[in-house]
Amino acid sequence: VKTAEPAGEEDYSETVAALIHRSAVSWEDIAGLEETKREIKTTYALTMARKPAGVRVDAPRTLLLYGPPGTGKTLLAAATSNGLDAIFFSVRVSDVLSKYFGESSRLISALYAEARRRAPAVVFLDEFDAISRARGEAGESGAERRILATVLSELDGLNSKSDPAFVLTIAATNRPWDLDSAVRSRFAREIYVPLPDDASRRRLLEIHLTEKGHSLKMPLEELVKRTAGYSGRELAQLCEQAVAHMVQRTNPGLEAAVDRGRHAVADYQLRVAPLSEQDFAAALQAIGAPQTSPAELALYTRWRGEGG
Repeated sequence: VKTAEPAGEEDYSETVAALIHRSAVSWEDIAGLEETKREIKTTYALTMARKPAGVRVDAPRTLLLYGPPGTGKTLLAAATSNGLDAIFFSVRVSDVLSKYFGESSRLISALYAEARRRAPAVVFLDEFDAISRARGEAGESGAERRILATVLSELDGLNSKSDPAFVLTIAATNRPWDLDSAVRSRFAREIYVPLPDDASRRRLLEIHLTEKGHSLKMPLEELVKRTAGYSGRELAQLCEQAVAHMVQRTNPGLEAAVDRGRHAVADYQLRVAPLSEQDFAAALQAIGAPQTSPAELALYTRWRGEGG
């Protein structure tokens, strides 16, 4: 594995700066997930609301979002940062491990130092299970243990009553049952992010289709039924595939324009038509079955029922 070796603090600062993401995502942009959004809003509202005199109400500074892939955990973290008017650091843990092997724990320390300096801040740790598997599990590496120890130390510091800087850490995982119990104990809240229900899928389809000017030949409710079990990410992919199929179907001359060059393509007027059942059938075939199987959904249900 190639080791990245930053030469000094300035290099770390540049790397940390690259983790800052500016997003305009608001709660209204997230379809469905009303119960999940309510839980997160209530949690971070404790940070902003004025407390009664003589009463201490501590605001949670660590949240764990868990649920199937593609359900909007990143969007929820981004919306939280915007709600708090906080700077947003988005970190894919597996990338930190692979790109900065041997230096990842120092990078995490630099990240939290910058987050404290620029507080209020939200640090989003995606794919958190990459470093937080149960101790002794096969394949666990020294690099994983070092970065986890650093993260836990930072979380302990944030959770201490003596740290005045407000830095909210939101970790996300698709496999909560793989997390070490000592790791889970560092999080003040564990919040489930489910697959979209019927109402949420209907809203997502409206966002990706009708609100973009597309019309459908088939009833929207029929499409809602056919997409049961798909995540929000998969629904977005489905809509893109259906539109692409429709464009190809209604523009037989587009390929010839491409062959004639850039100017011919720029002068070409795209034709559109209502999306047909065939367009969606082709899209469903292209993306395949839902990523989360019924057996995997049962794991979430059982894990939640057993209290983790």
